[in-house]
Amino acid sequence: MVRTYRVVKCFRMPKRSKVVPAPSGEGVFTIDMSSTSTLDIASVTEPPAPAAEMQGRHGLLWHVLIDLPILLLVAAVCILLEVGAIPSRRSGFRCNDPDLSFPHTGDTMSISLVAAITVIVPYIIMWAIETILHRDDEYSMKKNKFLESGKTAGFIYRDYIYGAVVNLTVLEVLKCVVGSPRPTFFDLCEPDKARSCNGSEYVHSYTCTSTRFSRYLQIDSSRSFPSAHTSLSIYCGLFLAWYLQRRAFSWHNRSVLVVPLLQILCVIYAMTCPLTRITDHRHHWWDVLSGAAMGLCSVIYTVLVLCKNFSQPAVVSTSDISSSDSNNHQSVRRLLASGPRVVGP
Repeated sequence: MVRTYRVVKCFRMPKRSKVVPAPSGEGVFTIDMSSTSTLDIASVTEPPAPAAEMQGRHGLLWHVLIDLPILLLVAAVCILLEVGAIPSRRSGFRCNDPDLSFPHTGDTMSISLVAAITVIVPYIIMWAIETILHRDDEYSMKKNKFLESGKTAGFIYRDYIYGAVVNLTVLEVLKCVVGSPRPTFFDLCEPDKARSCNGSEYVHSYTCTSTRFSRYLQIDSSRSFPSAHTSLSIYCGLFLAWYLQRRAFSWHNRSVLVVPLLQILCVIYAMTCPLTRITDHRHHWWDVLSGAAMGLCSVIYTVLVLCKNFSQPAVVSTSDISSSDSNNHQSVRRLLASGPRVVGP
């Protein structure tokens, strides 16, 4: 006679586990805990090598033959609009308007500096963060850590640049359509009609006669609305602060102050650059406000629509699978060590 005792809620047996009698010995059973989870996950999540390679080639062809020409075309149009090669509208002015009579003293933050920060700094930060967060798994343990992190950062950076190009294109089109004069309009342009008009007479057409400034600055004197410096700086600063919050912020596993400090620097940059446009008398306050609104809308669109709020698909690593299997084995060992559950007569 064999007495058996049921063990309730000690541990949950895997679906594929089997309890079979041992080859020798009565009343003794062995538990087959061989797990096929690793093979199942690999077969589900990893596509066949030829299909993955073909898909990668098709994606590369799309980027080279479609995306790259479109990007170059849009960039060329923006450059032509910026240098005045494509004619743009110029609004008129009122004689002796005090809002247009400020002297030109230069830019605290030049457009080249803003462009360098917008293009270079985000990728460096994203590459560093993705390298820190990188975890070797069964699919990438044989690959270079920095290269894999660079690729991950590159996908996010690609969407970031796409949003920046869209933002810049809208800015350039609005500047050329509105043609609003800057606060330093009289100093940069020196319009010929300003010498003969009286009072607050409104002048519709004029010609710049300045010899102290370049032709680019004369054309740029009628492109005040909206502020491109403001829009790009807010777009870059808020994007990085949002990225750090979603991908690098943790009070438990990392430094308490490093990530918040970086976020504060990003916000300071996003706020300081627009203020300098007002203090330098390069833009009116409504130009800065409209540029800030455009930058905010661009960063919301880029993060939520293009980057999916920086959500990354979960990757099951070998360490997770191994730890799960080891936990199962430890549970079995504790169960068997606690006392015999199958006894003989």
